[in-house]
Amino acid sequence: MSFLKDPSSITIGKTFNCSSLCGADISLPCSIKTDSRNVKEGDIFIALKGSRVDGHNFIGDAVHRGARGIILRDEEVPKYLAILRDQDVSLFGVSSPEHAIVEAAVKYLACLSSLKKIIAVTGSVGKTTTKDVIGAVLRGKYKAHISRGNHNTLLGCSLTILSAPSDSEFLVLEMGANAKGEIAEMVTYFTPTVAVITSIDPVHLEGFGDINGILQAKLEIVTDCCDVLLINGDSSILREGLVELPYKPSKVVSVGRNPSCPFRILDTSLRWDGLNYSRRVSIATPLGVKELESKLWGEQNVNAMAVALAVGLEMGVGFDEIASSLRHMRSPRGRGALLQSKEGILFIDESYNASPVSVKAAINNLKAMPWRGRKVAVLGGMRELGGCEKQFHEEVLGVVTSVADIAVLYGQEWDGLHANSTKTVLLFEEIEEVSSYLEDILLSGDVVLVKGSRFYEMERIYDRWSLDEL
Repeated sequence: MSFLKDPSSITIGKTFNCSSLCGADISLPCSIKTDSRNVKEGDIFIALKGSRVDGHNFIGDAVHRGARGIILRDEEVPKYLAILRDQDVSLFGVSSPEHAIVEAAVKYLACLSSLKKIIAVTGSVGKTTTKDVIGAVLRGKYKAHISRGNHNTLLGCSLTILSAPSDSEFLVLEMGANAKGEIAEMVTYFTPTVAVITSIDPVHLEGFGDINGILQAKLEIVTDCCDVLLINGDSSILREGLVELPYKPSKVVSVGRNPSCPFRILDTSLRWDGLNYSRRVSIATPLGVKELESKLWGEQNVNAMAVALAVGLEMGVGFDEIASSLRHMRSPRGRGALLQSKEGILFIDESYNASPVSVKAAINNLKAMPWRGRKVAVLGGMRELGGCEKQFHEEVLGVVTSVADIAVLYGQEWDGLHANSTKTVLLFEEIEEVSSYLEDILLSGDVVLVKGSRFYEMERIYDRWSLDEL
């Protein structure tokens, strides 16, 4: 691939091996979107055919929103060339957009001559936050490019790479899976030299079968190119699973509360005065005890901060740079952000997704929140738990009724469960009913946890409120 030697030739037309090009070629990197609703002025839209919808049906919408280029199937080019005749839009015809984007990412990755390391993060919970915190720490010294949101599939990793600046020194990728073999496929194309496994917990059991299936899937991230592996040292199943790895990284670093961890979490506390807040963490390291502070206030973020400290030091970032990078990090919307209404109601926004482990952690955060009013938990059902679904929902129901003054449940997974509690527990069938109820009963000083599986789109609850991030 001689064109890789010429930076001016790193274009969509050549990197995607387009068989037809109508309009001007476009240089990489660039922002490529798969959902026309997310397209912004100057973006590229790739028309992917999914199990439910065909992206080609949304090309017009993407152009209307400002797309300057469309990657589409060859046979569709004449049709859209006629439709878009008066538009300044380039059409890139390929035999299969689904395959072309992965192959293009592999080619473009080979162009990143300044790249030092690919760091990949996986695990049952905490992947996205850990990835974001590692990226922030590395940016304190290097040019690091990280995946947006939870772009953790083969497609998501491809999109991340194709948007990476050509002078990137580190890539931080998130790798998730719903079934065995998915991470193995990702690392075949985008092989990490540093891997992080945040946890092994009962998530997506429908696809994995049992906890051992989850373990084996997450360990797929370790290949013969992996030099450094960072693991959750508090996970006994993960520690035991390393023994059977076919490839042994030259360095394995454990992070956690276990006394054997070289990066050991000693203590953590939440500082809160009603307006200003921070999470403080004390960590024993090979360089002595270090103190970190961050606006990642939830206790579940402590491990992410400790992992980022370990990765940063391993990659040559100074402690002061690491501490500075973490100090102003805060939880994003859907993943622990604190939102306050003009009426003085505080929402803990954990609406993005839910699993038994993450819901229990969120409830513990609700319990620890020093707030003057009632504590209200709004929980959507947890999905993909297979035959353990009822058991896990019963466990969560027991925990939430021990903490919250009011528990509001939404989703069919809660049907037939009964709370042995004197607390108020209500089950609703529609999200609009949940919103109406909250609007009627919430008072100034109340704190409300909102969490549920992505399927339930719990963030719709906020539509009736004007909220500011703290």
